[in-house]
Amino acid sequence: MAKYTLAASAARTTGASGTGVLVGGYPRNCLLVLSVTNSDTDAGDTLDVHVDVSPDGTAWIPVAHFAQQAGNGAAKTEIAVLSQANPGTSTVAVTSDAAAGAVRPSVWGKYMRARWAIADSGDGNSSHTFSVDAYC
Repeated sequence: MAKYTLAASAARTTGASGTGVLVGGYPRNCLLVLSVTNSDTDAGDTLDVHVDVSPDGTAWIPVAHFAQQAGNGAAKTEIAVLSQANPGTSTVAVTSDAAAGAVRPSVWGKYMRARWAIADSGDGNSSHTFSVDAYC
């Protein structure tokens, strides 16, 4: 397995989409790792981190949505597994984001990116330090 950095560790105060990363064709299995090292703000501030895939680096399909992190949440590491061994038995609607904590293991693409949304509770101090890596 090779390591692909989808979002390098950094303190972030606004939402964004990371740059698409070529993950070596269509890998059979990928381990997605979210590492939150600091969320030292208000309980009402939130962080939502997603991973998207794309067959061409242009049209993105949401495949994983890690559990929402509160602004005063503890450091944590979460994983999501994409595996062709678990392709699913029904269609998957991919026009909207997966629910928080959900993974769509049957959706694949040769590009991946991290995407995140940060909501501030009103006092303008929301900040979360995190990274996202894929091991494929």
